[in-house]
Amino acid sequence: MSNINVYVIVEGQTEQTFVRDILAPEMGNKGIFMHPALIGKPGHKGGDIRFERAQGDIVRFLKQRLDTYISTMFDYFRLETDWPGNKESQGNFSAARKAEIVETATFEAISGLFPEHNIEQRFIPCIEMYEFEALLFSDAYILAEKIDVSISRIEDILEKFDDPEEINDGPDTAPSKRLQRLKSGYRKVAMGKTISEAIGIQQIRARCSHFNGWLIKLEQLVGVGE
Repeated sequence: MSNINVYVIVEGQTEQTFVRDILAPEMGNKGIFMHPALIGKPGHKGGDIRFERAQGDIVRFLKQRLDTYISTMFDYFRLETDWPGNKESQGNFSAARKAEIVETATFEAISGLFPEHNIEQRFIPCIEMYEFEALLFSDAYILAEKIDVSISRIEDILEKFDDPEEINDGPDTAPSKRLQRLKSGYRKVAMGKTISEAIGIQQIRARCSHFNGWLIKLEQLVGVGE
């Protein structure tokens, strides 16, 4: 089995920690080695999710080695309005459909600019719906335990959504905002790691269809690389 190296350009330290400490070990068992890199220059704290900045990082990694793959992990919420596909995705669509619109437009934008880098096979964009914290709602019992609240408070949220990645009905009720209200002093990076590690990648995949679809695409690279 050929080893596959995937560089994942991430939005911030929460995603960087998640990919490095939770997701990479799981995928490494399948020969897929994931390397998170914060968007922007080395030493930058992340954020500022403009397509111009992301484009520079994507191309930089594409050029470094011809045998690597490039992906992303950006929150849909954080994208600038002029990000490819963002305006077209604003509508009464499912979270998965919104992600598909933006990811397809992102792929096409990069492909059109840099066709010489074999982007069709090497670039697999991923936009988190609606943000990373949605994944933490994949197991109500574990989430309730880790943030020390009644499970009924988590279940009250989840009963409104078929998929944790659908949790978003406004800027004040997004997953991270809900967690901040549930847990005073919620620490994004540390608790994001603790909760996701306790839940486990397999449970997250079982509950979050778009996230699972991203990992399926990466798993399929193993056959391509042989």
